[in-house]
Amino acid sequence: FFFKQKTAYEIKECDWSSDVCSSDLSVVTIALTFIRMIVANRDAHHLSDEQLLARTDELTGLANRRRFLAEFESFKEGVGSLLILDLDGFKPVNDSLGHAAGDELLRQVARRLERVMPRGSLLARLGGDEFGALIPGIDAHEVAYALRATLAYPFTIAGRSIQLDVSIGQAVNEPDLANSDSLLRRADEAMYRAKKLRTGVLRWEPSIMSSRD
Repeated sequence: FFFKQKTAYEIKECDWSSDVCSSDLSVVTIALTFIRMIVANRDAHHLSDEQLLARTDELTGLANRRRFLAEFESFKEGVGSLLILDLDGFKPVNDSLGHAAGDELLRQVARRLERVMPRGSLLARLGGDEFGALIPGIDAHEVAYALRATLAYPFTIAGRSIQLDVSIGQAVNEPDLANSDSLLRRADEAMYRAKKLRTGVLRWEPSIMSSRD
C-alpha cells in the first residue's frame, strides 16, 4: 500500500536525490524496521515461553528438577537450607485408585506446600512423590515443620478421604562444603533417617552417619 500512487518502474527510475523519492525510501526503511521488531518480539516471547516450560513441572506447575538444580548452584553460595521431602503413604493411593487419582493428589499436595513457602524460596517437584525446597536464611527448620503440618489434614480424592504424611530432611548450607553433592547427600540422608525413625523432620548432623544401622 505504500506504493499505491507509484508503479515499481516509476520508483526504480526515480531520482533518489529528490524529496519525493527520499520520502519513499524512508517509508520503506521504517516499514522494514517495524516488521523486524515485530518478528524479533514474537520470537523472544516464544523463546521465553519455551524456557519457562522447560523449567516447569508439567503435572504440578512447580519448578522442575532442571530449574531446581540450576538455582541450587547460586543458592549454595549464601546462607540457607536445602530440604528434601518424600511423601509417606502415596504409593498405596496410586496403586489402589490409579494414576489419575495419584496425579490429582500430587497437584493438591503441591498447592498446599506452596502456601507455606516463604518469600524468596523455591519449591520444586524432583520426580515421583519427591519434592525439594531451597530456603534462604536461618529459619528453615520451622518451615520444614510447617510444610509437614500443612499435609496433616485429609485430602479428598475421587470422593475418598486420603491421609498422607511426609518425611523431610534438612541440610544447612556451609561455606566449607567441598561441592554441591555434599549438601544434596546430607539432605537425602536426613530424609531417609526421618522416614526410618518416623520423626517427620530431621536436620542433618554428623551423628546421623555414625548412628546409621
